[in-house]
Amino acid sequence: MIYSNKEELLNCAMFCYNKLRLTSEVIITEKSLDVNGYCYEDGSIEINEELTLNDRLLTLCHEFVHCAQYERGATACEKEAYKLEGELYNEYKSTIHNVVDELPHA
Repeated sequence: MIYSNKEELLNCAMFCYNKLRLTSEVIITEKSLDVNGYCYEDGSIEINEELTLNDRLLTLCHEFVHCAQYERGATACEKEAYKLEGELYNEYKSTIHNVVDELPHA
């Protein structure tokens, strides 16, 4: 189950949730932050509300990788999160028409 205070993030969140085969509850909140986003071990994700929509979606993909890591019992691994964020974002983007500017492949 996914909860969010911003509807514009829900489609991407559902895509990541299903793609990463998550089963735990995820709560997404947009708020003012000093960083782009944060994922807590309980499945709570915070996204910086001051980012552009594309950056918020990319950050959401990144934080969902951390959710998957925590659900597997692993610790947060930035290397994996940065690798998979672009893959998730680009695959999600290919399913919609309102997000532009494809990220370069690493």
